[in-house]
Amino acid sequence: MKMLDAHGGLSLLIMLFISFNIGWSRGCSDEERIAIQEILNSMGYQSISSLPESYTDDCCQWEGVFCSLTSSHVVRIFFDPLGEGEGVLWYPDMKLFAQIKELQELHLTRNRIGGLLNPEALCTLMNLKHLDLSVNFIEDDMPSCLANMSSLRILKLSKNQFQGDLTIFSNLSNIEEIDVSYNLFQGLIPLSTFANLSKLIFLDLSYNTHLEVESESPTWHPSFQILHLFLAGCNLNNRNSNRVPLFLSTQYNLQTLDLSNNFLEGPFPAWMLHNVSSALRLRGNSFVGHFPDAYHNRELKLAELDVSCNLFYGKLPSNIAIFLPNLYAFNASSCGLTGIIPASLGKLKALERLDLSSNHFDGFIPSGLTKNSALWYLNLSNNRLGGGLLPEDCNMTQLRWLLLHHNSFLGNMPHCLSNSRSMLMLDIRHNNLSGMISSGMPIFSELGALLLRGNHFSGYIPRQLCQMPKLQFLDLSNNHFSGIIPYCLSNNLFWTKKLQANSWVPIDFTTKGYAYSFQGIPLTLMTGIDLSANQLAGAIPYQLGKLHELHSLNLSNNLLTGHIPKSFEKITSLESLDLSYNRLTGQIPQEISHMSSLTTLRLAFNDLSGRIPFEGQLSTFSESSYVGNPKLCGDPLERKCSENTNDVNQDDGNEEKEEKNLEEDHRVIDEPLFFYSFVFMSYALGFWSVVAPLCFSRNWREKYYTAIDGCVNYVRCSK
Repeated sequence: MKMLDAHGGLSLLIMLFISFNIGWSRGCSDEERIAIQEILNSMGYQSISSLPESYTDDCCQWEGVFCSLTSSHVVRIFFDPLGEGEGVLWYPDMKLFAQIKELQELHLTRNRIGGLLNPEALCTLMNLKHLDLSVNFIEDDMPSCLANMSSLRILKLSKNQFQGDLTIFSNLSNIEEIDVSYNLFQGLIPLSTFANLSKLIFLDLSYNTHLEVESESPTWHPSFQILHLFLAGCNLNNRNSNRVPLFLSTQYNLQTLDLSNNFLEGPFPAWMLHNVSSALRLRGNSFVGHFPDAYHNRELKLAELDVSCNLFYGKLPSNIAIFLPNLYAFNASSCGLTGIIPASLGKLKALERLDLSSNHFDGFIPSGLTKNSALWYLNLSNNRLGGGLLPEDCNMTQLRWLLLHHNSFLGNMPHCLSNSRSMLMLDIRHNNLSGMISSGMPIFSELGALLLRGNHFSGYIPRQLCQMPKLQFLDLSNNHFSGIIPYCLSNNLFWTKKLQANSWVPIDFTTKGYAYSFQGIPLTLMTGIDLSANQLAGAIPYQLGKLHELHSLNLSNNLLTGHIPKSFEKITSLESLDLSYNRLTGQIPQEISHMSSLTTLRLAFNDLSGRIPFEGQLSTFSESSYVGNPKLCGDPLERKCSENTNDVNQDDGNEEKEEKNLEEDHRVIDEPLFFYSFVFMSYALGFWSVVAPLCFSRNWREKYYTAIDGCVNYVRCSK
């Protein structure tokens, strides 16, 4: 009985505990609710009524707010990002957060914070373990009182404009992760600052470009075994002969090590291949010597290796797949490597990213590298590779970025690319490729950049381009394309609507007469079409006026005729327009002067006539934009217009109709199937019109042979 009573009493206590702490929870305190409401107001929410319906009087139920199950106090705040684009900056008052006294985690990443009001109040949160203010616009000094927050475990301040003294971290005895990368910290900081932080497993000081990190002086011995260390772009050991930090040789648990862009010197530190178990990044240093062909004949665990932009010489080891069998990302670009691409790379079944660009490799692309491959990024550009663009049996279903430009590839566009339906970028500029691609080109529905410049492709411009709605960049220049410009290019989404692509791969494109490499934010905003230096004929489709978001259009050095479409006025984002070296006639439409974004205009060497509408945006261009048109007159030319010069531009309404008819005709006649069908029908008709009577009519055969005999006798007699 006593045992039952004891058991029953224990059960009752447990039920009372659960009911009291969960079922009967009264929600967050009034002080916390009011503080969070004021915080939300400062973010742009005016009242609870303007918040989503899920927001009640109990702030523990609000999105991004988490309370303790035992005390109902707010312990974690995760506010959704307000974004990184344009908009009003937020200046949160840290006194409001200080009222949430039990707060353990505060996540305000990507919330467009321009600065902190009363930042010292943040340090009164004695239970705060995780603080994330990364990816904002904070320009303040880092609060020095952070040095007193002994509870802090994780501190993330990356991608802001913080300044201040980093030596305060030496007091954070419980800290595990510190990320202050991409800020404005400066001065000298010795790594001995972190020597006594025995729990430190993650440290990122990267890309504080005015910071000097010193690892060798003073002498120190770390109490930690770090897992992830990022010291890229922070002037590492600039005062100590740019040497590799010696303490790394005693860090046996390293998973990630990034020493990129520090100009470190000396032989390649091959021992790092063994010490680092996951990702080793040594890009942009001055390591010299041969690439190591093994390390104590052991298989290494490395999955990512980046040794690009160093000073190697010689060949890649032929057995690279034997001692680095787990590679999924390998970058050895811009290293001065020679020889052939090792066939053993094709044995790396996990390989997804390969960059061997800007070396001196010759020979062919190994078949195993592209057969049933997991590659989604392949960059072999700027080498001396030859043969076919890809092996005939290639099969890369995951491929998204293919960069093979500036090589010596021959032949046609490979058919196996039709297996790569997720392609985002195809860059095969400046090779010796040829053939017609209008019939066999796959439809890449996700393609953002098609760059074929400087080859020998011929035939019509592929109409499949009209079914690739996400194209940002189209460069078919310096080839032998003929026929007319497809009007259906106006179907493109990125040229007609304001959309932003997201690509981390730079794209080379020529605009305004100069070659640019677009990357980052400029890449997401730029769009362009370059069809120059071909043999395109016919009129410029007026439908191109629908490309409101096009920034660059180059149709120069072709055989184009007709008028400049008035519809170009509607391309409001156009910055560069080049129609030079064609056979365009008529007057320059006055509507062109309304294109306020236009900064480069080239209409030279055509057969344009009449008065130049020298007003609006056209008043900003010099004589060089119009030379080679002897029938043009008026400013900025020295040739003055006579009084009877017609100032009214010709109506191109009929021109639009003619263009439309030409386009409709072209829908059929420019297809190869139509061409070959026509040839076959013509041959069959001609053949059977002669042969059929001979087969079925004796009278016709007699007359036919009599006529032939007469011709033969006539020829003999004439001799």
